[in-house]
Amino acid sequence: MFTKESLKKEFSKKWKEQYEVEIFKEKGFMRKRCPRCGKHFWTLDTERELCGDPPCENYGFIGKPITKKKLDYIQTWKEFEKFFKKNGHASVPRYPVVDRWRPDLFFTIASIQDFQRIDKGNIVMEYPSDPLIVPQVCLRFPDITNVGVTGRHHTSFIMSGQHSFGEYWKDRCMELNFKFLNSVMGIPEKELTYTEDLWTMPDFSQFGPCLETFSKGLELVNSVFSQYTARGNTYTELPQKVIDVGWGHERLVWFSNGTHTGYDAVFGPVMKWMKYKAGIKESKLFDRYSVLAGSLNFGEVKNMRRVREEIAKKLGVSVNYLNEVIEPMQALYAIADHTKTLLFATADGAIPSNVGGGYNLRVILRRALSFLNEYDFDFTLDKIAELHTRHMKPLFPELRGGLGTLSKILGTEKSRYDNTMKKATGIIRSEIKKGLTKKTMIRMYTSHGITPELIEKVAKNEKMKISVPDDIYSEITAEHMTTGKEDDVVKINVTGIPATDMMYYDNPYGKSFKANVIRKKGDWVILDRTFFYAEGGGQLSDHGIIKANGKEYNIEDVQKIGDVIIHKVRGLREGQAIHGEIDWDRREILMRMHTGTHLIAGAAR
Repeated sequence: MFTKESLKKEFSKKWKEQYEVEIFKEKGFMRKRCPRCGKHFWTLDTERELCGDPPCENYGFIGKPITKKKLDYIQTWKEFEKFFKKNGHASVPRYPVVDRWRPDLFFTIASIQDFQRIDKGNIVMEYPSDPLIVPQVCLRFPDITNVGVTGRHHTSFIMSGQHSFGEYWKDRCMELNFKFLNSVMGIPEKELTYTEDLWTMPDFSQFGPCLETFSKGLELVNSVFSQYTARGNTYTELPQKVIDVGWGHERLVWFSNGTHTGYDAVFGPVMKWMKYKAGIKESKLFDRYSVLAGSLNFGEVKNMRRVREEIAKKLGVSVNYLNEVIEPMQALYAIADHTKTLLFATADGAIPSNVGGGYNLRVILRRALSFLNEYDFDFTLDKIAELHTRHMKPLFPELRGGLGTLSKILGTEKSRYDNTMKKATGIIRSEIKKGLTKKTMIRMYTSHGITPELIEKVAKNEKMKISVPDDIYSEITAEHMTTGKEDDVVKINVTGIPATDMMYYDNPYGKSFKANVIRKKGDWVILDRTFFYAEGGGQLSDHGIIKANGKEYNIEDVQKIGDVIIHKVRGLREGQAIHGEIDWDRREILMRMHTGTHLIAGAAR
C-alpha cells in the first residue's frame, strides 16, 4: 500500500505532469530544490536558493510590505471578490461553522467541506455554482498552542475558497493565482515561490498534487488538485476532479500591512483597544522578535525550548527577559482569537460542553479566562466579542444577533471556572509532588478544567520545576475534532464483496430474518442479507439483536459503503448463520421522525 511520502516521491519524478502549468512555462519559472528542507519549488528569481517556507526563510515583509497598498480585513475580501467575479466566479455566502451536513465532523474546517455530502459511504459534491468563491469561516483546534506565538496561527479564520467542479483545471487555476497576487495585490513576480506538495484524505479516497504559494516567508494560498482515488494497491482518477484552493484571508491582510503580527492587522481596532486597556506599549524587542517568530511552530519543532533559547541569543537577551516582554502580548492575541472563535461558534448554534465539538470550545474559553486571570487584564470577553462584531459587521452582520447568547454562556462558564480555580492550586501541588506526566495533565484538564498555563503558573510560584509538553493542546483536543464514526467505517475495504440483499426494500415492515456472516473486520460484520436499515439521509440506523449459537449480540450501528451494509456487533465470527431481529420500537420512532422532517421542510419551503 502506498503512503503520502511514497506518493510525493512518485509525483516529484513526474513533475512535468503533476506540477508544471502553463503560467510557469509562459513566465519562465525555474524548478529548484531547497537545500534546507529538500522540497522542490518554482521561482523566477535566478538567485533564490530557499523555498520560502518557514523555518527555511524568516518573515521578510514585517515593517516593509511589498504590496501595492495596505488592505484591511474587509477590503481584502472585497478586492478578492471583485477579481474572481470578474473572472466568472459566483460569490456565495459563508456556510455555518457548525457542520450539520457531514456526520463525521463537528465544525467546518475547510471551504471545500461546504459542498461535500456523504452518500452510501462516498463523498459527493453538491454546489450552487461552478466555479465559485466563498468567505468560509473555519474552526481548527490542533494549533491552539501556536495561537499568539507565531503571528500567523488562528483557531478561527476565513479560508477564501476558490472552487471549480469541472469548469477549469490546473492551468487556469494557477493563472488566476498568479494574476491576483501579482496584478491585484501587487506582489513582484520574483517574490513569489510555488512549493510542490501533496494533499490527501486519511484513507486516500481523494488526493492529488498541490502547489503552495509563498512570499517573504509566508504561505498565502494552497492550491489543491483533487484528482485521484485509491483502488486497492493502486489508484485511478476520480470521476469528478475538483479544484480546491484555500486562500489564507488573514495571511493576505497581514502581508499587505506588514504589521509585527497577523493579529494586529486582522483584529485591527479590537487589538488596539485591548493593548490600550492592558497598558501594553510597543517594544523594539518585540518588533525584532516577531520577525523570527515564524520558526516557533509547535508540532513541527521537536525542541521548542532550544529554539526559544536560540532566538533569545540572536536578540541578545536572556530567555527569561524575552518571555517577560512577549508573553503578555501573546496572551492578548490568544484572547482576541479565542473570543472571535467562540462568537462564530455560538452564533451558529454551538455551546461549550464536555462532549463532541463543544469540548474544544470549552478548552479555548478556559484558556482565555486563564490568561485574563494570570495577567489581570481590565476587560471582559463579552466586551471583546462586541468589538469583534463591530469590526466584522460589513462582512458578517449576523454575528450581532449572537451576542446575547454568548454573554449568557460566558457568565455560566466563568462561574464554573472560578469555582475550579478555588481548588485548583491544591490539586496541582499534590499532582506535582507525585510526579507530573502528560497523561496526568490531560486528566487534570478533562476532570477539573485545569489548564496547562495554570499548572505552569502554580509550579513557578511554588518554585517547582515542571515541563509542559509543547503538544499538550493537540493531545487534549485530538479526540474531539471528529465524531470518530467515519474514521472507523472508512477503514473497511468492501472491494470484491457482493452487494448486500437489502430486504427492507421488498418488505419495509419486516422484523426478523435469517442470514450468514460473510466478512468480519474488527467490530463490524457484513451479512449476505439484512433488514437492518443503515444510517443515511440524516436518519439514524436501526438497532436490534443478532442470535447465533444460542447467544444474543446487540447491534450498535449500521452503515452503508457503496452497495454493502456493515453492522457493528461484537462477538460474531465469519461463516456463522444468524437470526436478526429489529428493535421495532426504535424503528417506529425513526419513521415518525423521518416523516416529520419532510413535513417541516415542506412547510418551511
